Amino acid sequence: MQLQLDAINLLLRDLGVADHALLHRAAFRGCSRELDDLRAELIAYLRERREQLRSGRER
Repeated sequence: MQLQLDAINLLLRDLGVADHALLHRAAFRGCSRELDDLRAELIAYLRERREQLRSGRER
């Protein structure tokens, strides 16, 4: 369980850091809004999963 929490925390940290190359590619392809929406969904899911693991409510 601790390894999963560590992985989730790493992903959350990574998602919070701007990846300028990725942002540039998204802007070039015209999908910046979709990228932002997906990032927000992933963050919400990871936070929910982290809380499930912390409270012992694994699926």
